[in-house]
Amino acid sequence: MARLALLMLAVALICTAGCSTVLPPELAQPVSRQKLTYYPGLVKGFEHSYPPRTMLVLPATDHCLANTPSDGADGEHQVGVTTDARGNVLQRLYLGPITAQVQNALVAAADEAGLRARPSDQAGYHAQSANADYVLQSEVTRCSLKKSRISVGDLGPNWQTVAKFSLSVTIYKPPFRVPFWQGSSAQTYTDPPDTGSGLDEDAAQIYDQPGQVLSVAFTRGVEEIFARPDLHELITDDRVLRPSAGP
Repeated sequence: MARLALLMLAVALICTAGCSTVLPPELAQPVSRQKLTYYPGLVKGFEHSYPPRTMLVLPATDHCLANTPSDGADGEHQVGVTTDARGNVLQRLYLGPITAQVQNALVAAADEAGLRARPSDQAGYHAQSANADYVLQSEVTRCSLKKSRISVGDLGPNWQTVAKFSLSVTIYKPPFRVPFWQGSSAQTYTDPPDTGSGLDEDAAQIYDQPGQVLSVAFTRGVEEIFARPDLHELITDDRVLRPSAGP
């Protein structure tokens, strides 16, 4: 009986070891620092469609990460978590300041649209001193990540990352103080894609890092601003009030 009990215990230990969740190497640390990158060209159809007007892009305001826990060292803030199948947190995901990336991405997207954009270090819109046809002011309203362990049909568990990014934009036309145009863009990107009734059994992860998934949502959020038909029509039909400034 003693030998049988020992044998059963050994089998149980082997099964436990074999059936436990195998964590990828990147989850070895309790904290993972992610990067936000702009991937030009994800949104199609608006490229080179705007008239060559000048646009001044002000520094972005971050109303998202600024309200999340900070590591207190490099100015990084928690942007999300990685969880196991039961919802237990395996890793906290951190991201550094993103205002410069947002501003630069808006400049790049405006140039891609056909405008002549340049960044500005002005803290806000100053109607009388803005040497441009338009001035763009932006606010990040959402920036979040979650990587989860989920079940995929008969294939067993898999990892899925959901990224959300939202941006609010106000465009002014100097010398007027009233906004020329206001709009927002809210993007959610899932890797692997979700069909609505769960993951496709043939789905596979495209990106290795959660920050890359967030970068897709971020890029789409920025480019969708200039893909808006109402903004395109408004600027295309607009009559400039001053000689066009240089780039």
